[in-house]
Amino acid sequence: MRQSTDNRTDHRFAQAPSDPGQVPPPAFDALLGYRAHGLVLSSGKQISRTTLFSLLHWGGWLAFGAVPFTWTVSSWSLWGAFLNNALFSTSGALVTLGLRTAYQRARISKVSYAVLAPAALLTCAILAEVWYLGELLVGRWCFQRLAALPSVHAQFEFGARALAKAPLIIDMGEWFVFAFALLTWSSLYFGINSAMDLKLERARVAHALKLADSARLKVLQSQLNPHFLFNALNGVATLIREHRGWAAAKMVSTLSDFLRATLRTVNLPEITVSEELVFIDQYIEIQQLRFADRLHVDIDAEEETYWALVPTLIMQPLVENAVQHGVLSHERPGSVSVSIARRDRHLRMSVEDDGPGPAESGPPSFGVGLTNTVERLHALYGDDATVLIGRSARGGFSVVLRLPFRESGAKFATTPASG
Repeated sequence: MRQSTDNRTDHRFAQAPSDPGQVPPPAFDALLGYRAHGLVLSSGKQISRTTLFSLLHWGGWLAFGAVPFTWTVSSWSLWGAFLNNALFSTSGALVTLGLRTAYQRARISKVSYAVLAPAALLTCAILAEVWYLGELLVGRWCFQRLAALPSVHAQFEFGARALAKAPLIIDMGEWFVFAFALLTWSSLYFGINSAMDLKLERARVAHALKLADSARLKVLQSQLNPHFLFNALNGVATLIREHRGWAAAKMVSTLSDFLRATLRTVNLPEITVSEELVFIDQYIEIQQLRFADRLHVDIDAEEETYWALVPTLIMQPLVENAVQHGVLSHERPGSVSVSIARRDRHLRMSVEDDGPGPAESGPPSFGVGLTNTVERLHALYGDDATVLIGRSARGGFSVVLRLPFRESGAKFATTPASG
C-alpha cells in the first residue's frame, strides 16, 4: 500500500463513487471530430458500415441468384425461373441476416477464430437443411397458387410439379450448393470486416504517430509553460523572503529533477506506473513546499500495478488540474486522492478532489488537458480505454481512467517510494 505524500497525516484513500453514477464525457470520436467506423472513398465521402453491409449483402445475393437463373429459364419458363431464383436469393439473404447477428455477438465477445471457424462450419452445415426446407415449402405454396390461375398456368406449371416431387430432406448435391453459399457468405463477412478492422488499426496507428509529435509539444507546453514556472519561481522567492532557505533550495532541486525527468521521457509513448508516480510525487512535493497547510494528497496504488504500462504523463496533468482548480482555488485546506488498481484485465486510475466540483447545470466543459488525455487514450487503445468524469463522493471533481492492463517486460525490485 502506498503511503500518503503528506508527511503530517496518513489519510486513507476515500473510495470513488461507483462508475454507473459517473457522468461520461463525449465519445472519443466526438472529441476527435471524426468517425472511424466506415469506409472512406477516394472522393472523401464516408460510407457507414451499416450502409456498406446493406449494399454488399443485397447486391451479392441478387448477383448470386442471377447465376442459376440463366440455366433454369429454358425449363422453368421466364417467370417460373425468376420466381424460383428470387425465392432462393431472398431466403438466403434472410438466413444470413440471422447469421450476421450471431457473428456480430461473437466478434463483440472476441471469440477466437480457432473456436469460431469450426462453429461456423457446423452452423452452415445445419442451416443448409433449414434454408432448403424453408425455401421448398414457401416455393410449393407460391407455385401451386400461381399454377392454379389459368392466365399464368403455363408459366408456373413445371415449377409446381418439380417442387411437389422434391424431397423434404435435402440430398447431397443440393446440400453442397446451399452449404457452399452459406460458407462463401461467412468467409466474405469475416474477410471484409477483418480488412476494415485492419484498415482502422492502420489509421489509428497513423493517427497515433501524428499525435506523437504534437503530444511532445503539448507535454512540454503543459509542463514548461510560463504560468507553471512563474508559480514555482515565485514560490522560491517567497520562501527566501520568509528566511526558509532550506525549503527554497529543496524546491529548486525538486523542480530541476522534475523538468529533467520530463524532458527525458517526453519521447516515450508509455512508461510504468512507478515512473508516473515519481512525476506525481515530484509535482506534489513542489506544491507542498509552498502550500503545506492547505494541500493534502493521498496516493493508493496496488503493488501489482507498479510495472503496468501507461501513457507518459497521463496522470500528472490530472493531479495538477485537481490541485489548481479543486484545492488552491479556495482558501480553505483541501485534499486530492489518487487511486491505481487492477480490475481483471484493466487498469483503473482515478483522481478526485474535494473542491467545488462540476457545475450543477449546463453541459460539462472539457478543458484542453482532459481532451488531450482522451485523445491519447483513444489513439493508443481505441475502444479498450474509457474515461469517466463526474462528482466525487466528497462533492468535488472525479476523473476515472480505464485502460488495458499490460506489464513492462522488465520488473524492478525497487518500489516507487524507494526508487
